[in-house]
Amino acid sequence: MSEARHLGICMTTVWLVLCLAPVALCDVSPGDVIDTSNWQKLEGLVPDSVLNWVKKGQFVLDIGELNYDLAAYYPDFALKAMKTNVGKYGLDECTGIVDLETGKMPKSIIGLPFPEIDPKDPGAAVKIMHNNHYSQYSWGDWHFSTGILWIGRGGYERDIRIIGTQAVMDGWPRALDRGNLHRMEKYFTVRVTSPYDVQGTAIMTWRYLAATKPDESFGYIPAIRRVRRMSPANRSDSFVGSDITMDDANGYDGKISAFEWKLLGQKEAILPHFDSKPIRIVQNEKGEWQTTKDAKEIIYGYQKEGWQGAPWAPTNLTWVKRPVYLMEMKSKDKYYNYGTHYMWIDAETYNANYKVIHDRSELYWRTFLKADAGYISEDKETQFTAIGIEMMVCDRTDHASLHEGPGPKVILTYHAQLDLNDFSLAGFQAYCK
Repeated sequence: MSEARHLGICMTTVWLVLCLAPVALCDVSPGDVIDTSNWQKLEGLVPDSVLNWVKKGQFVLDIGELNYDLAAYYPDFALKAMKTNVGKYGLDECTGIVDLETGKMPKSIIGLPFPEIDPKDPGAAVKIMHNNHYSQYSWGDWHFSTGILWIGRGGYERDIRIIGTQAVMDGWPRALDRGNLHRMEKYFTVRVTSPYDVQGTAIMTWRYLAATKPDESFGYIPAIRRVRRMSPANRSDSFVGSDITMDDANGYDGKISAFEWKLLGQKEAILPHFDSKPIRIVQNEKGEWQTTKDAKEIIYGYQKEGWQGAPWAPTNLTWVKRPVYLMEMKSKDKYYNYGTHYMWIDAETYNANYKVIHDRSELYWRTFLKADAGYISEDKETQFTAIGIEMMVCDRTDHASLHEGPGPKVILTYHAQLDLNDFSLAGFQAYCK
């Protein structure tokens, strides 16, 4: 073979490698383990902050697939609403939901209000967020006794135990029997039960259906044994010293009309999931649905012998390729502690799995990550998708706060039997004592 011909073949080979490498690198398949050796495969499939964690060896991603269909993992009433709600609702000038037939706020909504999203619709981003909230309401009322763990570079620091309760006033059939005189969307309380220095701290939120009516929030201060009204901006303050704020729950748990929303596009992404199979739930004597002690336990880096990555990294999640919406959100409140943040929302479940947060000077600050889980009864008659775990990683301080999910130590209760009197001011005060 002549030298010129040999050189030509070599150059062609190099050219083919260079051209084909990006296609081969930026993709993953079930069974892949993504770490520092092949992190390039994740480019464009996860936020840059998550990509950087993998690149630096802080996270290792086990790519898998789910053995259940997320698109169909809704209660029966929500699946039926996927058909009956098509074209039924629209948005008013304040981003609230209106019945297109009457032009007024609907008396009640069952299931997702916007089953079909047109990306070209100027209101698409807001509709996605309404779906995000109403997909959570399909769980019904809930009651959690769980914890938030502080994890620093040196590992475990402290554990805050909390009790969270939410009464859902719209979005599911049992809400229809409540009357809802004050046109509420939901009531929510969270109370700290330990350790001693923050024990008794509690917050209650009243959320109204009207887009123009802001949340009312109240805080219980143990030192003076009194309930005090809080500013809506307080929802962006650190919760009892953690890296998480009240608005960070579920990606964004605030009022939709309090933000400006923009749909940036659609794409495929790698999202974290609690497990490849759904979590078993059982019914108790009250008819509530609960997780059991045999639920899988998530193992974090600081708990795993020989782990070389970040101590807060979950080491046994299942990472799955999913369609997502990319969303930009900016608070209308100039005193809000966050600047622009970006959410990655599953295009079928409408759950937010990532939120990349910038400060008010628009410099990168934190990343929120949520692994969802499927929940199913043994007779397969009750199923839904809800939170598995949540975490907030602050890359500036090299610190994270982990919100525990179901497992041997944490039992979650859905379709809970709650007393609405507990969400009055008098009830809240009595509950805190």
